[in-house]
Amino acid sequence: MVDPRVRTALELLFGYNRGRSGIYLAYAAIVAALAFVVVASVWGGLAVFDFERFRTVGQPLLLGICGLAALLAGLHGYANDGVVIGATVAIGPLAGLLAWGAVAYNLSLPTPTAGQAGFDRLAILGFIVGVLLALVGTLVGRLTSSDPARNVREETPLEVD
Repeated sequence: MVDPRVRTALELLFGYNRGRSGIYLAYAAIVAALAFVVVASVWGGLAVFDFERFRTVGQPLLLGICGLAALLAGLHGYANDGVVIGATVAIGPLAGLLAWGAVAYNLSLPTPTAGQAGFDRLAILGFIVGVLLALVGTLVGRLTSSDPARNVREETPLEVD
C-alpha cells in the first residue's frame, strides 16, 4: 500500500488520472507541431518567397498558439492536477520554436532579418503564464472536486480491508 502523502504528491505532479495526462501530453505535441509550422511558414515566407506581410502575421499566430497552450495547461491543472504535465503542455510552443531553430540551422537558405524577432519572448511568456494557470487550475480543482479523495476540503473516507 502506498503512503497517502506519496500518492497525493504524485497526483499533484503528474496527474490524478494517468490516461488523461497522456491525452494532454499528446496535446503538447500538437501545440509544438503547430508552433513549428507557424515559425517555419513565417521563415519560409520571408526568406524564400519574400512575402513582407508575414512580418506582421507571425507574432499574433504564435501568440495565439501560446495562449492555447497556456489554456490547455490550466485546464489540465483543473481537471487532473499534474503541475509537471501542465508545464509540459505550456512549454510546447517553445519546443516547436527550438525544433525549427535546429532544422533551420542546417539550411543554406537566406535568413530573414527581423521577421521572427520576439518569437522566443512570446514562447517564454506563454510558458510562464501556462505554468501559473496550471498551478491555479490545480488549486481550484482540488478545492472544488466532487471526489473526496481529491478534494482537500473534505475528509477522505477510511479504507476498510
